[in-house]
Amino acid sequence: MQETPDAYFHLDHPTLGAAVPAGDVVIRGWAAGRGGVPLVDIRLTTAAATFSAIHGFPRVDLAQFFKLRDPFFPGGFEAAVALPPGEHEVVFEGLTLGGEWRLLSTVRLKVQGEAGVAPAPAPAPNPVVQPHEFARALQCTLRRAATLPVAEAAAATAAELPNPAALRYPHQPFHGHLHQPALLERVLFGRLRLAGWLFHETATIRRVAASVDLQVWQDLRRGGDVPYVTAQFPQLPAARDCAIGGLIDVPAQLPMPLCIRVYAELADGTWHLCQVQRTSVWDQEQEKAPFAAFSRVTFARTVLALRRACRDRGFAIPLNRALADGVRGVYEEYRTRALPASVSTPPPPEPAAERAEALAPRHVVLVTHNLAYEGAPLFLLELARNLSRNGTALHVISARPGPLESIFTSLRATVQIVDPEPLQRAKSADDLTAALATLAGEVSLAETELVIANTLSSYWGVHLADRAGRPSLFYIHESTTPASFFLGHMAPATLPLIEATFRTATYVSFLTESTRAYYRPWLGPANHGIHPGWIDVARIDQFLVWHARAAARRELGITGDTRVVINVGSVCDRKGQHIFARAVDLLWRESPALAATCRFLMVGGHDTLFDRDLAETLGHLDRANLRIIPATNEPLHYYAAADLFVCSSYEESFPRVIMEAMASRVPILSTSVHGIADLLVSGEHGRLVPPGNSRALADGLRQALEHPAEGQAMAARARARVVAGYSSDNLLPQHAALAASLAAATTRGASPT
Repeated sequence: MQETPDAYFHLDHPTLGAAVPAGDVVIRGWAAGRGGVPLVDIRLTTAAATFSAIHGFPRVDLAQFFKLRDPFFPGGFEAAVALPPGEHEVVFEGLTLGGEWRLLSTVRLKVQGEAGVAPAPAPAPNPVVQPHEFARALQCTLRRAATLPVAEAAAATAAELPNPAALRYPHQPFHGHLHQPALLERVLFGRLRLAGWLFHETATIRRVAASVDLQVWQDLRRGGDVPYVTAQFPQLPAARDCAIGGLIDVPAQLPMPLCIRVYAELADGTWHLCQVQRTSVWDQEQEKAPFAAFSRVTFARTVLALRRACRDRGFAIPLNRALADGVRGVYEEYRTRALPASVSTPPPPEPAAERAEALAPRHVVLVTHNLAYEGAPLFLLELARNLSRNGTALHVISARPGPLESIFTSLRATVQIVDPEPLQRAKSADDLTAALATLAGEVSLAETELVIANTLSSYWGVHLADRAGRPSLFYIHESTTPASFFLGHMAPATLPLIEATFRTATYVSFLTESTRAYYRPWLGPANHGIHPGWIDVARIDQFLVWHARAAARRELGITGDTRVVINVGSVCDRKGQHIFARAVDLLWRESPALAATCRFLMVGGHDTLFDRDLAETLGHLDRANLRIIPATNEPLHYYAAADLFVCSSYEESFPRVIMEAMASRVPILSTSVHGIADLLVSGEHGRLVPPGNSRALADGLRQALEHPAEGQAMAARARARVVAGYSSDNLLPQHAALAASLAAATTRGASPT
């Protein structure tokens, strides 16, 4: 066994000094990072080429050697390397969980045979880009063509397609195939969908699991018929119920192409590496990137350029009806989602604080997507309290009931629950217009002076206001585009009407410039502005007086010197708790004594598919001090007890939880996304790391826990920053003044801006 500063390495075959016959030399061995941390991948380089190893073979002996709790360690690798006679230097490199290739070993191999005579390699068929794969590549190329010449955009996309894609197929007596992922896939908020089939001829498969990083194996759903498989293997009963599928986590730091391993556990407890498949992905930020300005000529040139670039890389593209249908579908999406040919930069509107004072509106309608204890509805509730104190009568329209209903009622607001399902079923802009007309008949806006629609989900509130001839204030909390936000939830043909909301609204308020940037193409020339969110510092201070740290820890069952690390927010993929769990597991592997001093609490659990997937992952990790806590209407108990606050989100605008941590003087470790970077300066008010990066988050955890004094100093500066800049005492009156000016200016027939 050889050791490097990063890893352990051993070559099983060929043994050092032994000569091997010329041709495809099979090389086997194993490798592992320090502390029992797996390496993500292995590659071999000779003077002639670089070869991808099949890495991740389950090794029970290595799990025992490293004293791991897992049934096996995925450290085994195998590679077939074409070598002519002579002496060759082979360089072995391992891909770390940080996404870096590191040297493992350099080995000299002696290859027997007549010098200078190399065996003729068997010709390999050209890999095929299937029609659906070409369509996905075309989507990516059209996005690149917004900033690159078409030929360069096509070449860049073709270069990402893995060749080969499949490194290992299921070996008999296993049979199987992965339909998804394809050569190029979308991964949203660090989750990749797998779908296919797998069965064993005679043995029972107890569990099918998959992994990208080899740190965690995630179970795939099993069961269901795949008709063509049943027809192909009529003599094998197991072929009749062999479908597999599910979502697996993808840490953002891993380079492309990703390498997916699918494992099967048989009834006898043995594990088998059944399939190794590679794919490249685009993420949620790339999904938000605009297409090139719409042009039939641009589209045709892009299709031709991509076909040429794929052929140049050795891919074959079947010209058939399926390809034509796929290209036609992308054309329709391109036509619907392409930006206008020219997008002007509007002048900044007049700040709310400088507007002439106006009387509070007599009646306001508040539109929300739900009434849950979440950041956006709570934002609306606090604004409602301020308006109510100024004498404004309130009517709340929500697409979902929830616990905030009783609180709104206590403000003497009336609450109406409406059904948004007809809007979501709309297949076209005309369908959506008709559904809005029906909804307008269920809602009375006769008395109101202003409609406030809160979040992009409540776009329909703006359209109801427009139909009733009432002014509207549209608050946007989502750092994404309409097309990305409604992907899979609304038909693409409805997007133009949804995008028109931003010009229809009397005024659109954004919490931060990083959020407004996503919406500029659809905004009016001066109907929008930046109005930051707020936090009720006085309420938090009062709470912390009545719930001192020691008392809060007793209430939560925290004893002794245990350190409490909290991750507060609705448990969902966008919040990145799956990456946080991986980071905690890495901390356990690398610094077990430090990890054992902590409790890691993810506060905000519900009963969703993601919650269940996350709970299953936690079960496999088996870290007793890493838990999901159900959502609570008073998370401040956890801030009072906490030693460190962690935000692992992929996407945020101006998160309330960050401001709560700042006001509570809790040290902060957060991803650096959108409005968070406006709230915190890394190293000054907290530690910021890239989103989705499990390695960076684990390193941040270790640094924060090893240097608590630094964290406390940053927490004090963060507290001063939130008090000075984001206290509700200062900002809520500005938002109320904005609402008043919109109602008053529109009543007078004048522009509010």
